[in-house]
Amino acid sequence: MSTVARIDAAPANETVTAFVVVDGGLLAGSPIAPFAAPDSLWGRFVADVASGVSGPAAVTPADVERVVRARRGRSVDEVAQECAATFRATTASWLHPEVWRLAVRHAGRGHRVVLVSAATPLDVAPLAEALGADDVVATRLSYDGDVVAGLGSPVCSGPDAAAAVVGWADDHDVDLGQAFVYAPAEDRAVLDLAAHPTVVGAGDGIHPTLPVAPRGAVPPVGALGGTLGFYTGFFSGTAAALGSALLRLSRHHGVNLAGSLGSELGLGLAGIDVEVEGAEHLWSQRPAVFVFNHQSLIDPIIVMTLLRHDFTGVAKAEARTMPVFGQLFQVADVAFVERGNTDQAKQALGPAVEKVRGGMSLAMAPEGTRSPTPRPGRFKKGAFHIAMQAGVPMVPIVLENAGELMWRHDRTIRPGTAQVTVHPPIDTGDWTVETLDDHVAHVRGLFLETLGLEEKP
Repeated sequence: MSTVARIDAAPANETVTAFVVVDGGLLAGSPIAPFAAPDSLWGRFVADVASGVSGPAAVTPADVERVVRARRGRSVDEVAQECAATFRATTASWLHPEVWRLAVRHAGRGHRVVLVSAATPLDVAPLAEALGADDVVATRLSYDGDVVAGLGSPVCSGPDAAAAVVGWADDHDVDLGQAFVYAPAEDRAVLDLAAHPTVVGAGDGIHPTLPVAPRGAVPPVGALGGTLGFYTGFFSGTAAALGSALLRLSRHHGVNLAGSLGSELGLGLAGIDVEVEGAEHLWSQRPAVFVFNHQSLIDPIIVMTLLRHDFTGVAKAEARTMPVFGQLFQVADVAFVERGNTDQAKQALGPAVEKVRGGMSLAMAPEGTRSPTPRPGRFKKGAFHIAMQAGVPMVPIVLENAGELMWRHDRTIRPGTAQVTVHPPIDTGDWTVETLDDHVAHVRGLFLETLGLEEKP
């Protein structure tokens, strides 16, 4: 019986609890690794490349003890804010969407979801909030008033983690005979507690296994080869397109050819195939506003190879200064928007409305930036205003695993298949400013449902 079938066969109420070990399951690494991150921009770039190739370091009790010692005497609020910022900027990028989907499925069945971690509750709280978990079993802290004093329990790892889970189950009248556990193979003590254990990642030959996309552990030659192949193909295709544009004295022709040829060659030489469900919706009604979820730096390239011609886009203002790409974006008349500047955004998006009315489609990520977790973030209204004002349909493009091919903070590209679902065009003819919030919620709901990452009401 599959894991999903076991979840669906369990009672649909709070008598069932799913324990998820996040050090090696959801986080696939260390929630405390950022404390050792280099301070310089170049150092962070080198660290990103290295982690993309080798993967994150494992969490040890000594690591946790070291971090707690460093936090002694600091206020709880200060540490909590630091943990939240670290989660958004760094550790959320290690989350496995495969495990998130199972946790969301448990929640949908009325089950309780409890995160288990060697880190402290302050470290795990941002993840628990983002996932919608019910509770956390972690390494407890001791406090002196409102400041951190030190460890308040053994580090929640190995047999001590198993003891902490048993203690939580006793306190909450949980029957471990109905419980589920998701953990890496090395967390044998926790896996053996529950009736339904599942090993996340490499199997142990004993328990059922949930395969997940790798985090790191890519041979350097393969990782660098795929990345080099992408840039070689993309820039070669773009150069050929620009040459053709000069011969034909047509910028429009050059932009169209660069978008299709450059993206096709780049993905092809990187070893990435694109598998599309609902491809007919890419062409059934144009012009249109195409919206996609933003997981990875490679997202725009996948969208380019899908849309191919007669479209432009919207990008954050910083993209204007990107070497080569910034210049190409300017040639393609991409609208640059300063994040957090509402007035500038309205001015920048005004010409986009006119382009769409004139027959040019628009591709836009309504999140505005890459989501730090597998679940799409809050959608902004810019794309919805444009579709409404231009009187064109909106077409949702759901990128299901682009973040696994080139995930956040990584600089290397992994070969594989990008899975894409294109939803039918949504008529915007009856949209109004007063109903726009409902339309935004509906479209974002389509993304969450397709990804299997629905939120609790």
